[in-house]
Amino acid sequence: MIKTTVKKQDNGKPLGDLLKEIAKMQVYVGIPEEKASRKGEPVNNAQLLYIHTNGSQLKGIPKRPVIEPALEAKENKEAITAELGEAVKSLLDKKPAQAKMHLKRAGMIGQNAARAWFDDPRNGWAPNTERTIVAKGSDRPLIDTAQMRKAIIYVVKDNG
Repeated sequence: MIKTTVKKQDNGKPLGDLLKEIAKMQVYVGIPEEKASRKGEPVNNAQLLYIHTNGSQLKGIPKRPVIEPALEAKENKEAITAELGEAVKSLLDKKPAQAKMHLKRAGMIGQNAARAWFDDPRNGWAPNTERTIVAKGSDRPLIDTAQMRKAIIYVVKDNG
């Protein structure tokens, strides 16, 4: 989870009220239900991402996490944190539309980072087995149809 710190207080509203307002706005990166289905397959994208994130000893699937390590990678985390900080500043300056724009930017950075993680050498994923390479025709882990990668999006919610 990426967090930011507030160091400024609005002169017009108590800080507690502003923090409640800020807490209502959230940005998520992942696979929402409406993007989860996979064409012609019983397992959906969200389920598949969960399986690959955690691995399966029973099925011989190694852990290959995507979202968390992509968001936590240094430059991605710094860029996301900067946008979240700008969102907080905008709310403190009573500019909610500008705050939402910064949340969308943070979400887009997260979405792009997660999608790029599939090809990022820092992911540290175990290589495909020979059996998988033969069956799939590729030695690239988690890259086949790209349905799961394309399903990863960001969503900004205002729970207020």
